[in-house]
Amino acid sequence: MKIIKLKIVLVLFLLLFVFCAENNIIENSEQLTTTTLENLEEETEHETELYIMLLWHQHQPYYPKDSNGNFTKPWVRLHATKDYLDMVEKVQEFENLRVTFNLTPTLMNQLNELSNGAKDIYWIHTELEGESLTEVERKFLIERFFDINSRIINSYPRYIELRNLRQNPEQWTTQDFIDLQVLFNLGWTDPKYLSSEPLNTIVQKGRNFSEDDKKEILRIHKKLIDKVIPEHLNAYKGNFIELITTPYAHPILPLIHDSDLGKIGDSTSNFPDNTFRFEEDARFHVKKGKDVFYKNFGFYPNGMWPAEGAVAQEILKYFNEEGVSWIATGQNPLEESLDVNIQRWVGGVASKPDLLYRPWNTKLDNGETIPVFFRDNYLSDKMFSYSEKRTDLSIEEFENTILKLREKTSELNFIPVISIIADGENFWENYSNDGIDFLNGMYSVLTKYDWLKTITPSDYLQIYEDDLETIDNLYPASWFEPNYATWIGESEENQAWDLLYQSRIDFENAKQSGEFTEEQINEAYEYILLAEGSDWFWWYGDDQDSTVDYYFDQSFKDLLGMMYLSLDIDKPNFLIEK
Repeated sequence: MKIIKLKIVLVLFLLLFVFCAENNIIENSEQLTTTTLENLEEETEHETELYIMLLWHQHQPYYPKDSNGNFTKPWVRLHATKDYLDMVEKVQEFENLRVTFNLTPTLMNQLNELSNGAKDIYWIHTELEGESLTEVERKFLIERFFDINSRIINSYPRYIELRNLRQNPEQWTTQDFIDLQVLFNLGWTDPKYLSSEPLNTIVQKGRNFSEDDKKEILRIHKKLIDKVIPEHLNAYKGNFIELITTPYAHPILPLIHDSDLGKIGDSTSNFPDNTFRFEEDARFHVKKGKDVFYKNFGFYPNGMWPAEGAVAQEILKYFNEEGVSWIATGQNPLEESLDVNIQRWVGGVASKPDLLYRPWNTKLDNGETIPVFFRDNYLSDKMFSYSEKRTDLSIEEFENTILKLREKTSELNFIPVISIIADGENFWENYSNDGIDFLNGMYSVLTKYDWLKTITPSDYLQIYEDDLETIDNLYPASWFEPNYATWIGESEENQAWDLLYQSRIDFENAKQSGEFTEEQINEAYEYILLAEGSDWFWWYGDDQDSTVDYYFDQSFKDLLGMMYLSLDIDKPNFLIEK
């Protein structure tokens, strides 16, 4: 009996031991799991040694319409068919790639107008039948349908023939004009779409194109335009890209806030007779830019690229007020703000990687901060010049720079982020195959190494925002120069600012008079905002040359003129006089 009781006690003891042991194992297992996850996070963080923040900037100014309601320039359509769509499609071919795209409000608005049936005058001249062209129409085609990179013309033997015939317009036949109409529009279409049907069949003809060929090309152009904004949204939803925008009309925001800010970095130049100082306009550009973005995508952007990277301490409040989480700018504002000169080591690495290869917090008067990413000039500018080499050599150079960056930043006490910020539209025609092969190679490099990660600004800040250092005062400068001299300070530029100032004062007086309807005031203000865009001032003066400066001058004055006409006021003489 005692033996039985002893056995029972032993069994109970064993059961209790097993129970306790199992619970201890579970507790240890939970602890092990937690530790393992923490170790994995630490290991993942340790594996990443270098971040690349790649931002493509897509922008077109608002091109005024002619009396028939057609856009006076075709660049929104033609960059849509050659650049905007295929670039965002390309990103989605690389699973681990993360890229940021900036679509400006004026670009999005014009894309929508084209989708809704608007046309440009180059489209109209493409629709014209070759047999019934007037002398004026023939002249336009010969003058303007060679507005395309010579590399592209040289890829079409028939286009070369027509270029050689350009100086002898009297020799042109009906077929010559039809072929020119077709080749111009084919040349402004991405090779990806040219290699697919139905365009491939047209391309293979080479010459002797038909009126039906023209119609088919324009049909495809419309189809491609319609896909640009939806495809960016698809890429965003697929977690391939971050989407951001720019203040509404792409203004040099500090100069709208107070044009005297330009004197800080450019004290030797003459300035306009009148100081342009309209804080409400600067604030509204930021707000309306966000609103246009929301209308297109259904959410507000986290970040903004101020037009031309033009920043100043005084304008940070506008982004803060509108809930913008971060902005980006050029290298110049950083150097001036910190009073440093960033040189380049062999291979393009910055001499002060601890300063350039990180975002900084900028402090506002209210005590809050807004993070700013600073453009790496070397790698960003290389996007314009890699086309000068064979594609394989450019990719090799790019990869070597990345490897050198890893080597030279290995001793930093933070994981560096290199901000590559470049136009996404203005240089691909300089590359072979419209840059497709280069992008394939560059994106392959960016997704090749475990220690290298592409990242968007918002994702970077989610991880590291608490670690940012602070700049107390952001110097007034742009990505282009340590000042705003490209947009103000030359005689022509100053005259334009004075025209804008007088028109803005006249608008304000009309608004305060109470004599005009709300609709009239809103329409007039729209034209003022569009005239405040940076593009008009970029082309004034001797420092930049578009070869068609007269067009930008007239477009600027037309926008101001439309402000007066929307108020039923005759254009003032200062907008009519040459």
